[in-house]
Amino acid sequence: MKLVVIGGNAAGMSAASRVKRKDPSWDVVVLEQTHEVSYGACGLPYYIAGLNNDIDLIRIRKAETFRESGIDLRLGCDVTAVDYDAKVVHYTTEDGQAHQESYDKLVVASGSSPKVPPIPGIQKEGIFALKTLEHAEAMKQALLKKPKSVVIVGGGYIGLELAEACILQKVPEIHIVEALDRLLNVFDPEFGAAVQAELERHGVKVHTGERVMSFEGGEQVEKIVTDKGSYPADMVVLSIGISPNTRFLGEPMEKLPNGAILTNPAMETSVKDVYAAGDCATVWHKLLDKPVFVALGTNANKQGRLAGDSVMGKPVSFKRVLGTSMLRCMGMEFAKTGLGEFECVRENIPYKTKTVETRSHARYYPDPKPLTIKLCYRADNHVLLGAEIMGAKEAAWRIDTFACAIDQGMTTDELGFLDLGYAPPFAGVWDAIQIAANASK
Repeated sequence: MKLVVIGGNAAGMSAASRVKRKDPSWDVVVLEQTHEVSYGACGLPYYIAGLNNDIDLIRIRKAETFRESGIDLRLGCDVTAVDYDAKVVHYTTEDGQAHQESYDKLVVASGSSPKVPPIPGIQKEGIFALKTLEHAEAMKQALLKKPKSVVIVGGGYIGLELAEACILQKVPEIHIVEALDRLLNVFDPEFGAAVQAELERHGVKVHTGERVMSFEGGEQVEKIVTDKGSYPADMVVLSIGISPNTRFLGEPMEKLPNGAILTNPAMETSVKDVYAAGDCATVWHKLLDKPVFVALGTNANKQGRLAGDSVMGKPVSFKRVLGTSMLRCMGMEFAKTGLGEFECVRENIPYKTKTVETRSHARYYPDPKPLTIKLCYRADNHVLLGAEIMGAKEAAWRIDTFACAIDQGMTTDELGFLDLGYAPPFAGVWDAIQIAANASK
């Protein structure tokens, strides 16, 4: 049997490695467009910030390691089309030559690309987006030239992490321009307000509800113009989301409107013998019980591994995604799992919420910090739906307990009396998790 994998990062190499390790008789071919495989893209902002100055640490495994395991890994291969009837993948190499590769099973793990909107002046020098190691290196070199003003377009996770990078690199003037009415819009509004306050405390100028109209200057960007004003910019960072790399996939492949490949819990697509995983595909949300687009490295690695099992005919059902995520922004930690209040409203789920202010650990141990925890739970039976946390320290890790509780369908009453650990340096006799749960009636 022959497996072809399109894409050589987290999901693709997880699938390829799983198949080759479990059944070495399989012929496994991976077609990767770039010359990098298996790297931790989430570490790129910290490299740019100077918190890690060795970019090689972000590389998880090198191409030769995969080749030594028996995987036919081909770099610099740009897939242009797939013939599902003939079971053939068409691709070109860097010398312009066209090639094709037949398959018995196909895994599409082509990832995503940063959105680059057709705004006038978008091609000027000094405008960057972040996705690859090459992007990170270019951005770091640009910051080392000491720009006086940096404008970040987009106030999501990556935009906020790059704002921190600019602060740490001592950029004198930093702007964030966000088209929506708040930063960090996957959280409920009060958390977006808190991260904005933290950034402003460090001198960042935040502009919400503004749309970029153009980038001005000569060959090099000098200014960004919005529908409400203009700001100087020696450097611009685009962080307005990602688009799945799926344009090469024709009919009858079913996709979401944003281009993400629709998959079932076994990572199967609408086309026989074709599977998809990672940032190019949907995942199955446990609470919503439907495919959604949640592009996280945690999901990509799980999907890739399970896609490999599914390819080999093993029963697979991955229906446990909650969108659990964490963020540090300067002196604050933020974390979320499950559904927030605005999502419950959108999905017409009857819910209640409770927000509590408590402490990170016992007040009689040095340096306790305030924590804010907001819970969403079903109005009728108090089954937990979601949790959001913020605090100066010891906040983000607690989200994992909430994720476990949601995964197991626990009620707030059950969570409130869970047998959690206690010692003054770590918690009170009633942990912040239990305090929030017990307040949720």
